[in-house]
Amino acid sequence: MDLPDILMVGTAALVLSICWCLYRFVTLLTGWHVAVANVWRGGYSELERFDDFSRFGFTPGSLRGWNIRDDEGMRWIEDEVVFETAEGEKVRAIVGRQVRRSRRPDSVYRLWYDRADPRRVTVHGPGQWLLLAFVLTTFLAGIFAWGIEWAQTGQPPQWAISHK
Repeated sequence: MDLPDILMVGTAALVLSICWCLYRFVTLLTGWHVAVANVWRGGYSELERFDDFSRFGFTPGSLRGWNIRDDEGMRWIEDEVVFETAEGEKVRAIVGRQVRRSRRPDSVYRLWYDRADPRRVTVHGPGQWLLLAFVLTTFLAGIFAWGIEWAQTGQPPQWAISHK
């Protein structure tokens, strides 16, 4: 696969990602509502936090092990939360989020729930999706700028020249 092919596939992936982010942004603003959630049952126990603390961020062999959704210095947890809808109904739901490794997670936080099905929840609000769409659009603009330079000069950009 040549560099132009990789750039075309990357560009298509960026465009699809931007469309997904904008779709999530619009659906969260139109069909979802914000609520304050209280953690009913946490997904990151004291023992797991102490184990992460004592291993200095080294995941292999820890109690929790490795999860693809973990990030550098972060752990993916799933909490059972209770929140009140705008109509006054109390709802229990499972919500996934990332927390700092070996730190006690917040027991109260904001989440977004689907008005049609309040058990569908997320901690990622529309602002996060819009910000991600903006960052991806910036990357896409950079790729187009390099492509235009490439088309005008007939030479690939310096970073794209392989030095064999």
